[in-house]
Amino acid sequence: MSVKTTPTTRAARHSVITEIISSNQIASQEALRLELLERGIVVTQATLSRDLDDLRATKVRFPGGRQGYVLPNPDDVPDATIAARDYLERWCRDLLLTAQVAFNQVVLRTPPGAAQILAASVDRAVIDGVLGCIAGDDTVLLITNSGERAQSLATYLLNIAEQRPSEKEKNA
Repeated sequence: MSVKTTPTTRAARHSVITEIISSNQIASQEALRLELLERGIVVTQATLSRDLDDLRATKVRFPGGRQGYVLPNPDDVPDATIAARDYLERWCRDLLLTAQVAFNQVVLRTPPGAAQILAASVDRAVIDGVLGCIAGDDTVLLITNSGERAQSLATYLLNIAEQRPSEKEKNA
């Protein structure tokens, strides 16, 4: 009996869809639905259509004439990345109290009730070397791919926290 490892949440489904499209030439929604079904994810055509829309998947013609879905390259959508980095900077300045390194992990402290906001801004900023982020009430745990990356990330976030807000942010 196989153990299910992927929850049926929208975010988990999006992650699996991204993996499938990135590693296969998926020519139709039905082919994608069958790939998801093989992974234990049951989805309707309407939901799958919304998922592809959410992920900004588009159909292209591959060399050889076959069509299939592709996802946008994150480098091709800088506005979203810039906005996410702006939020990260704002929330670091407003909420980050301390950043401490433990091996390949960074423990961030915030005022009570604020950890989720800071963690979400780290997730959205898609920072190289950050493998995952867990938030409690006033603590965020960032797991990185190395001790060196953890140290540089802690320094980076603390430097952001010490910056003054831009004129644009002051007037917002």
